[in-house]
Amino acid sequence: MMGKVRDHLQLVERWKGLDLRLLPIDEVDVRILGKLRENARLPNVEIARDLKISEATVRRRIKALEEKGIIQGYSCYLNYQLIENPVKAYVHLAVDSAHRERVVSHLCAHNRAIAVYRVTGDHDVLCVMLFMDMSELHEFLDRHLRTDGIRDVRTQIVMSPYKGVPWTGV
Repeated sequence: MMGKVRDHLQLVERWKGLDLRLLPIDEVDVRILGKLRENARLPNVEIARDLKISEATVRRRIKALEEKGIIQGYSCYLNYQLIENPVKAYVHLAVDSAHRERVVSHLCAHNRAIAVYRVTGDHDVLCVMLFMDMSELHEFLDRHLRTDGIRDVRTQIVMSPYKGVPWTGV
């Protein structure tokens, strides 16, 4: 529960001190978003009671946030560590520009890819991957990354989180 409260406060703190006129949301929206981050299944009535506003205001605000694309959906966070023994790996790739689109499409389609980013620095692409075990990671590196256009691969394995990503539990 403490982590959920901390997440809510982090969202509120993120925009604290900003001139909210610079954002497409106001303080009420920020507080509603904080509550939804804490628990997306929270009934509008409960959000309204906690924030001391009407349920109709909460309902209207959430609908507007969805229509603006600020709320893109609702999700269920799984703690993979309670289900399996996951291996979270950051795979850094140096990719020739002529092959980037093909390589990135292949990576994005892989079922173990959590996120694929274009990055700056020595490498061009960063893949966040979640594997069942080390042998699956090894197979991925050997089967999927030995292809034309990939000049270099560096892999980092997460040993344990100091502050993890909620949806992976790692």
